Amino acid sequence: MYWTKQQSNISISFAISIVVLHILLFPYYIMPLPILFTGLGVIIFFIAGLQYYSQAWSKKDSFIHRIFVHSFFYRLIAIGLLYLLTLLYDPANLPMEVYAQDSWNYHYSGIMVADAIKDGRSIFITLSNFWRSEADYGFSIIIGFFYAVFGKSILVIKICNAILGSITVVRIYQITRISYDERRARLAGIITMLMPPLLWFTGFFLKETFLIFIIVHIAYLINLIIIHKKFRVINSLIVLVLFGAVFYFRVVLAPLLLGCIILQILCYKTTNKNYRLSSIFISILFVIGSFWVMNVLGMNKHIEAAIEASKDQFGTELSTTSQKRGISYAAAIVSPLLVAGAIITPFPSLLNFEEAQLGIFSHFQNEIIRNCLYFFVFIGLYRAYKHRQRGVLFLGGFSILYILILAISGISFQDRFQILALPFLIIFMADGIVTTYPKKNMYWIRYLSVIFAAILLWNLFKLSNRGLL
Repeated sequence: MYWTKQQSNISISFAISIVVLHILLFPYYIMPLPILFTGLGVIIFFIAGLQYYSQAWSKKDSFIHRIFVHSFFYRLIAIGLLYLLTLLYDPANLPMEVYAQDSWNYHYSGIMVADAIKDGRSIFITLSNFWRSEADYGFSIIIGFFYAVFGKSILVIKICNAILGSITVVRIYQITRISYDERRARLAGIITMLMPPLLWFTGFFLKETFLIFIIVHIAYLINLIIIHKKFRVINSLIVLVLFGAVFYFRVVLAPLLLGCIILQILCYKTTNKNYRLSSIFISILFVIGSFWVMNVLGMNKHIEAAIEASKDQFGTELSTTSQKRGISYAAAIVSPLLVAGAIITPFPSLLNFEEAQLGIFSHFQNEIIRNCLYFFVFIGLYRAYKHRQRGVLFLGGFSILYILILAISGISFQDRFQILALPFLIIFMADGIVTTYPKKNMYWIRYLSVIFAAILLWNLFKLSNRGLL
């Protein structure tokens, strides 16, 4: 049995208890009841679904087909629910999400790309008049291509997100099967299929779902390159293409991905005597190819700028994101907390004390589930370190280093940035859940007690910061 009834009861009790406590302590700041009950319903559905699917599908055939179809179905439901949320609380932003800002910019830039394609004009010159950096071109180009083919419909992009998200679920299952075993792979696929934060961003008109798709496919291809000789060169070239695409989405990811790729290839342990020589050759190919891609795309200047800007990045990012959330932080006090709790954060905002909070507390269920289950991520990471599991170096290296970058930048408490590491962390989560560990549930309850206190303190801090206590 993967996920037990006892674990379900613990999870649901934790979620309901933290919500009820905030209702009792802060009755004047209760969020709208439809959002509150929907969020609790999502939590209960996820936990119950995790228990059901992990048992019912443990021996089922055609598992890949099953998780793809179910993933697509649940992602379509998520799109519908987000439409309903916007209709009820921010109808002016339909058909986007509540308080959409970047989404409209992507939509308008996508229209410009579609028109440029139709008129035979340069896409890059067109986007240079809209975006300040080529690092923002990627999603606009994707949108423009679909608009040119299917018409300028926002729903088309969201359905595309649902398809890509469902393929990502399949890839997580396949990566876990290669790195661990079938049992953990099925659980990882089921968790990814049901995970509310991933469903949530499917319904957003943002680049995160597509970017996750690229990163997960790079991880999958790296695994194929390591374990299969056939198509090794072709898969390497595909990785370089995907690597080049990353520059047009988020520049900082490119050097991180390259480093993790080289680390995985060189440090992978195998009995194949010829692998060591081929791994060195492939690593050299990736290094040379990556620099060639950077020069061709003209992205080397952005790498240099990113490194230069990183000197003052913490203070700038912390200040900017704090202002957006209406919170005033003393960096010297908060920064150690951000680094220490980077993987666990963000904590859920459960109180409704100003209009701007709607876009934050409306997804409280996402944070509660992540906070609750990350205990098993830590078990999985510890086991990978203890047993020297070199097959997960890319997965663990990318997740930890990326979150560390977020923490140093002061933006680890933003779910939109954190979401990129979630699929790989789910793999470690599955290992932590499946592994039998002495007194595991007892330690988990202790962990949840700490998280319970942290969530309460976080919401108290937000009220205190606004002088509402």
